[in-house]
Formats: sequence, structure tokens, C-alpha cells
Amino acid sequence: MLNLRQLEIFREVMRTRTTIGAAKALTISQPAVSNAIRQMESQVGMTLFERTGNRLVPTPEAEEIFRGSEAVFSLYHAFSHRIEGLRRREVGELRILATPPIANAILPGALRSFLGNRPDVRISIDTRRVDGVIEGVETRMADIGLAVMPPERDYIDAIHVATGQMVCAFPPGHPLEDKLAVTVDDLRKYALVVYEPKSRFNLMLQRSYFSADLHRNIVAEVRYSSLGCLLAEAGIGVTIVDSFTGMSGDRYRLSYRPLYPRQEIKAYAMVLRGEKPKRLVSAFLDEMAKLDWDEDPREQSS
Repeated sequence: MLNLRQLEIFREVMRTRTTIGAAKALTISQPAVSNAIRQMESQVGMTLFERTGNRLVPTPEAEEIFRGSEAVFSLYHAFSHRIEGLRRREVGELRILATPPIANAILPGALRSFLGNRPDVRISIDTRRVDGVIEGVETRMADIGLAVMPPERDYIDAIHVATGQMVCAFPPGHPLEDKLAVTVDDLRKYALVVYEPKSRFNLMLQRSYFSADLHRNIVAEVRYSSLGCLLAEAGIGVTIVDSFTGMSGDRYRLSYRPLYPRQEIKAYAMVLRGEKPKRLVSAFLDEMAKLDWDEDPREQSS
């Protein structure tokens, strides 16, 4: 059975027609080239070169082996290129699970930066609720999970990637646009679109912001911030959403104001604890760390 090194030496002899030329091209000794050719001839059971002075004249069989080796070396070079790309974190597949606010707001900008110099990287993205994101990371269905305020898990490392806050969203021209920040007293005058009762955002707001009397203002409960924004845009009521959704460019025809007191939220990237992440995951986290996640000026209280 011939090995790749033998074929490499053989191909160089075919090009240079001398063992000295092949040795120089491969930076090995001339005897090493001669020995490799003799061993190859012995293994295939055929004479591959006729010796004419200092020149080696390939036999028809050698020419056929040379042509056949092109496919082998083309595949080898492609494979070597892929390995080098993996080393340089420029090729491969990155599987991402994210909650909708992260997928809609943070991921597009992060991926634009990440993929800009990595045309050979392929991304697989799916959106789930936070428990589904964590489960996907734990079961290795995803290389990385992204979520806002994920619960702690024994086998998950959560890496902080962005800080935002909860904001009030309403159509342009709404009376709340005159406010620098929105208080509970401000909301008592308006119909409200809120999160469903068991959602993490709703539980946080119930603990630290909403008052009991606001419940009579609720006209709709939603699971995701994006739907809350669409209902607010339609004039159903004002809504409270995360600023990540609010800063998603001009996706919604809405104005935003921060809540007072400030309701801070944090986004995290999650990977399996105790396992070294693959190089693409590290590269993606590095790119995310470089990006500026300052909140939209419309959401600032001053």
C-alpha cells in the first residue's frame, strides 16, 4: 500500500525528472528520494522510471499513476486547507440556540461582524424559550446558547455579553413621549400589553415595578416582546419590552422610554461547563465582546 509521502516524492520526480531536483524541492536528501522511488517500484511491482544519464524518463505506467494521483492530492490540499481554516477559526459550523429577543436584536449584528471575514463558516440558528435553549446546550444540540436572564444550571457556564433594561413602547406622538422615563403612576392612564404570567420578564416586573392596581389596565398578554411591539404599534395599548427588542433598528414604528426605577436585564452566552468549546465558539464570543451594546438613545432617561 502506497502512502501519501511516497506519492508526494513520486510526483516531484515526475515534475523535475531528477532525484536531485526532487530532493531540493522537498528539502530532503537525494538518497531519500532514490530510496523512496525504489521502494515504490517494489511495492507496485513495476518499473516506473528508465534511467538515461542523470535523467529519469517515466514509463507509461508512471504517467498513468501520476494522472490518477491528481485527484488524491486535490482532495488532500482541500482537506489541509480546511484544517488550517479550523486552526485559524475561519471554517466549520456554529450551532446557535437563542431566545427571540437575542435572536431578533443582538444576533444579526454579531453575525454580520463574525461572518465578515469567514465566508466558509456555516451558521445554524434556532429560537426557543430559555428552558429550550439551556436543554439544547446540555444535550449538545447547540454549541452555544443565548438568553436574557437564564436560570443557573450546574452544567452550564453563563458568560455575560450585553446589558439592557426594560422599556415602555408606544406609538409616536403618544403622551408618554414627553416623559424622560415612565413610572407606574404614568401607566395607570393607559391600556397595557404585558407578558404572560409565568414568563421571566413578567415575574421580574411583578416583583419590582408593577403595582396590583395596574392589572385592571391589562388588555392583552403575550409570550414574546416582538408581539407586544406589534400590538402597541397597532394601538392596542402601551407595552413593556426589553431594550434589546426596542433597539432592533426601525423594525417597529414605536417610541421608547426607560422605566423608572430602572429595570436592568442582562444577556448571557451559555456553553457546557468543564468542556473546552470549539474554536469557532471562542471566536464568536470574542467578536461579541468587541461590539458596542450601548442602548438606543431613545431609551435613555437623560
